[in-house]
Amino acid sequence: MSAVTTFAPVDNIILYLGIAAVFEALAVYLLQFRKTPGAMMLVYCQLCKGIWIAAKVFCGMSPDLPTKLFWARFTEWMPLLLIYFWFEFIWEVSRPQEKFAAAVRYAIRGITAGLVLVIGFDSPLGWYYGPITLDGQLLTIAFGPAAWVTMVFCYALNLISLGLSVRWIYSTQGLRRQQAVVLAVTPLFNFIGHILSYTLNLQAVSPQIVGQLLSACYITWVFYRWRVYSILPLAQDAVTHDMIDGLVVVDEKGYIVDLNPAAQAILTGLPAVVGEPFQKVAAAWPALSGIGDGDRPETREASREYNTEHFFYQLRSLPLTTPQGNPLGKTILLKDITRQKQDEKKMLEAEKALSILTERERLGRELHDGHGQLWSYFQVQVEAVRSQLEKNNPVQAGMLLDKLANNMQGMHVDIRESITGLQLAGTAEQGIWQSLEEYLQWFKQNYEIAATLTISQEFIPGLLPPTTEVQLLRIIQEALTNIRKHANARQVSITITASGGRVDIEVVDDGSGFDMAAAMAKKGRFGLKIMQERADEIGATLRIKTKPKVGTWLSLQIPVTDGKEMVV
Repeated sequence: MSAVTTFAPVDNIILYLGIAAVFEALAVYLLQFRKTPGAMMLVYCQLCKGIWIAAKVFCGMSPDLPTKLFWARFTEWMPLLLIYFWFEFIWEVSRPQEKFAAAVRYAIRGITAGLVLVIGFDSPLGWYYGPITLDGQLLTIAFGPAAWVTMVFCYALNLISLGLSVRWIYSTQGLRRQQAVVLAVTPLFNFIGHILSYTLNLQAVSPQIVGQLLSACYITWVFYRWRVYSILPLAQDAVTHDMIDGLVVVDEKGYIVDLNPAAQAILTGLPAVVGEPFQKVAAAWPALSGIGDGDRPETREASREYNTEHFFYQLRSLPLTTPQGNPLGKTILLKDITRQKQDEKKMLEAEKALSILTERERLGRELHDGHGQLWSYFQVQVEAVRSQLEKNNPVQAGMLLDKLANNMQGMHVDIRESITGLQLAGTAEQGIWQSLEEYLQWFKQNYEIAATLTISQEFIPGLLPPTTEVQLLRIIQEALTNIRKHANARQVSITITASGGRVDIEVVDDGSGFDMAAAMAKKGRFGLKIMQERADEIGATLRIKTKPKVGTWLSLQIPVTDGKEMVV
């Protein structure tokens, strides 16, 4: 900056304004990278350059002194702000962490704001502007001490920016060092143009303006077109392109903005085209209707048939908003879970097959240890009856036959009860409470024992796996059988609750009770052992409290381990 600056009319107005328009166009182009650190600072840099060139043109064209002075202020503001925004750009991309560096940054902001105010409102003071003369269209302005302070500050700020770049070069490796080197080289275009403006007398355009234009194009092309500036956008593009899951981006108006290759493959056969309304895809595949219409993430599962094949997908939508919370659109993630569903089906079938084999083995033991022993008893009793008849002792033979008939009746009742229990267990997939309700109705009608069932609202359908429900039903049936046979009870109550990540089941009767230790030691009392086996198989805790003449209390605690959320 010289002590005196002249503003003459620009000969090639169209060229100058065209260069100014190029700077503004570069600013608009850079806006698409506004979420990238430093991008907005470069936008401001290009705006400052364009406004500076336009102000020089308008200052020369203005017919009167006030208008010329108005535009002359912009020619002083814009270089100062340009250097300041370049410093902020270097700061954001180099990311210095020292505390003193933050203090320097705030100091520079304060000085810049002060100088902007001095340039704009200095007319009565004379700190920045000295004598001003207008000779025809030629405006001459002499500058005061504040102008020299501004010049020194601008050079110092350039040196600080260069120092940050050099520091960045030596403190980083790889791509980050390459970025720092490019940043350090960029101001050379402006410096060379500034030097040439004093040594060359070009009539068409100032070399200084050409240097600024070259630096703007260079940094825009190198840093953003080839993504040298930040590896993050390149990494995001690479991941999005090669990811297995499909990604659909929809704008606020409901139009498809982008589809990655996986999404294109998943949506084959549907009108999924960039630039077309997403509603067309939703109409062809109703599972997509309404997804992401709210302001919260949404997840759902859907199926689709294509080319005679059946596919399953997990659909997840995420709203897109600005930092201020304004909606921009939504993303929809399409995850193919067909293999997962097939594996789950196979695992369920294998689990059912294993459960069937285990149940067969257990039933075989029950029949062998229970009803199987009765056949030997019947054979012995029949031989005893024959012996009494041979001894011509019909009264004793009749007593034996009555006893045999009673045992056979009891066996008939046990077998009928087992068959009923097995039939109900086969329908347990409808819900353990439905099967229990049916069984208790049958139990009450046949044995005249009042049975009640209480289920809390927290015990929701599907809280426990079907195989676990079947085992619980069989344990409860075994408990009811023991009550019928041995307790002489008049009433039994069953309570099912769910809380704290577990399910609690209680079976309480008002019968005669029994000695627990004696019952476990007694030969042939396999029912308690079978119940314990079933409880262990499903990870449940079985507890029994009883005393003679005080009834029996049976408790089952089953943890909820299938990942379902407890609804309270």
